Amino acid sequence: MTDLVITNGDAAGELLRRTLAGAEVLPWRDVLHEGPVPLTDSPEELTEVRVSYLAEAGAGDVSALEFDFAARYRGLSISDNFTSVILWFEHDLYDQLQLLQVLDWFADHPREPETLLLVQTDDYIGRQKPETISEQAALARAVTQTQLDVAVRAWSAFRQPTPEAWANLLREDLSALPFLRGAVIRMLEELPGSDGLTRAERQVLACLATGSDLTSVALFGATQKMEDAEFMGDWSFWRLLDGLALSPAPLIAGLDGAPFQVEDNARMEAYVKSQPALTTLGKEVLEGQVDWALHHSIDRWWGGTHLTNAILWRWDSETEHLIAPV
Repeated sequence: MTDLVITNGDAAGELLRRTLAGAEVLPWRDVLHEGPVPLTDSPEELTEVRVSYLAEAGAGDVSALEFDFAARYRGLSISDNFTSVILWFEHDLYDQLQLLQVLDWFADHPREPETLLLVQTDDYIGRQKPETISEQAALARAVTQTQLDVAVRAWSAFRQPTPEAWANLLREDLSALPFLRGAVIRMLEELPGSDGLTRAERQVLACLATGSDLTSVALFGATQKMEDAEFMGDWSFWRLLDGLALSPAPLIAGLDGAPFQVEDNARMEAYVKSQPALTTLGKEVLEGQVDWALHHSIDRWWGGTHLTNAILWRWDSETEHLIAPV
């Protein structure tokens, strides 16, 4: 065998498969910036946690998800059969978390020197042309011990029961993985701020405040343009909208067919064509008059941290520091 390419998902994987002759491609399918990613005793235990979360969130049925995760680790287990393993990941949060997980695995399963390679790109793989892919393949460089060490520390920090270790990464030299610092900050911005909103939630409300009568689909596109590095897929975005609309203290109204579901075509079409608008509370929260966290129940995971109203870590984006639970 020749090369094994590990990348962020099916769209990128298909392009790389067509472009890199003779390479086997292993897609790394997981939305690690969502749901629980706790410290566990084994990868198998973490897989159980992730499969349970993704199935409950509507990403697929349990058996299909279990098959995907098992296939992923089978691919890793036979990686020694390949001449080289090439990790091919983008600059955004979605990819950087996946890269940390993969590098952490290879830190525990070292390869021969110069046979674990890394291609990092500040453009999106699935949007590129074959000739660009070929040019980037030539830029693959061997993964260094420093990169592995940084990845191991960062992956562990992400999975801790508080976000403190992750925030402390900003005090370290992360330059070995040049896009990691931006990913660390962007993940911290998905902690609530003083208004009770994450950055992604705040961007949704800000777009609706313009009064542009955006459909749900257009709203997705508008919020993505506010990102330095787009990382959120439509499935994640619909879940975010559902949370804003279906809370006992909703910040948006007019989201037809919520919650989003793929099983009902009519409801799905109504959902994506609806034109949500801010509620009175949504306007007050966006203007900083009200803390949304005082009006709705918080029960979600941020990496290894379980956020609740009683244990609510926040992030101050202006000063870039954590606000510990009161």
